[in-house]
Amino acid sequence: SRRTGRQGFAAAETALIDGFADQAAIALELARRLEESEELAMLQDRDRIARDLHDVAIQRLFATGMTLQSATRSIADPTASERVGRAVDDLDATIQIIRSTIHQLRTSDDDRGGPALRRRLAETVQLAAQHIGFQPSLRIAGPVDSTVPEELREHVLAVTAEALSNTARHARAHHVDIELSVPDGADRVVLTVTDDGAGLGSARPTGGLLNMGSRAEQCGGSFRIGTGPDGRGTRITWTAPMAGA
Repeated sequence: SRRTGRQGFAAAETALIDGFADQAAIALELARRLEESEELAMLQDRDRIARDLHDVAIQRLFATGMTLQSATRSIADPTASERVGRAVDDLDATIQIIRSTIHQLRTSDDDRGGPALRRRLAETVQLAAQHIGFQPSLRIAGPVDSTVPEELREHVLAVTAEALSNTARHARAHHVDIELSVPDGADRVVLTVTDDGAGLGSARPTGGLLNMGSRAEQCGGSFRIGTGPDGRGTRITWTAPMAGA
């Protein structure tokens, strides 16, 4: 406004000022939308990289690890077999690092209709079946897709892959049952993997089994190894609270 006592703005001046204000508002809105567009493009690019890492890199590493594990059965030299085993453990560690990177890159899948836990778990089991030599049984109970947080999903997938990897490597099993459930109340997720193989016997847990226990501890959950319901084979029970992820 002008000082008191001076002539007010003419209509043309007011229109000009209004025009400047409108242009400034449009410029600010365009800048905001451009920023949002750039942020969306960045998030989409990060999601694409995360999907490529999961669908290509991890799957190939996992398949390579399963192939090496199958090959150890035909290696007569204990030293060579041990070296191959260490290479498999290194691959498992690399997969864990990539999964951690995926979690950091990925935004919420649920909001955009991304891969649900049911589908991703089925893909993990299907991939393992190619190397185990038979199709494991998979049962999923409860609202796992809507209640299990993304970080906890990555742990569930990694533990399942580790368990199947150990089955292929050591168990000499003919049947594997996998069950993932969210009990009533949806306060925790429970994963059990049971096989009819040779069992652990007196062997101390190493490699993948230790990784499963570490993941449970990280999530504030629990990890137990025992025999199957008929006293044969191995049963792995992995539990984590929803709030622990």
